[in-house]
Amino acid sequence: MQDIRQNIEKKTQDCQNATDVMVTSISDARIKHLELIQSVINRLVDSNGSHKNYCITLVTAVCGLAASLHRPIVALLALVPVIIFAILDAQYLRLERRYRLLYEEVRCEPAEQQVDFRLSIAGIGAVSFLDALCSWSISVFYLPTGLGIGVVAAALHLFP
Repeated sequence: MQDIRQNIEKKTQDCQNATDVMVTSISDARIKHLELIQSVINRLVDSNGSHKNYCITLVTAVCGLAASLHRPIVALLALVPVIIFAILDAQYLRLERRYRLLYEEVRCEPAEQQVDFRLSIAGIGAVSFLDALCSWSISVFYLPTGLGIGVVAAALHLFP
């Protein structure tokens, strides 16, 4: 009787260990999938920082050229990269938000569901471009930059 009990406990423990390994491997696969999505999000965030660096570099160069030429109209040309980079940043922010929705969707999937490692955001809910454009991370940088360009152009016009 003792042998049968030990045998049953051993088989139960073996089954439990197999289940733990299976759940761990599913969890590991889900974690890898979430890490893949997070790496896409991180690249999008890094791109936004690079866009702001490029924008400020171009704006400074164009405003410096306008000041050396004493031409206010040249300073206003610096608004072009500000507008382009603001639109580009808003699109990247929109994509980032959609990938965050995908992250949440994958995170909330049942543990039994097989991991498919999808990175497509085609079936993910829409995020408004206008909401992204009006977000604080876009407007706090690009609006003051545009206003600064206006101040430089006005100063060049008033003080030739």
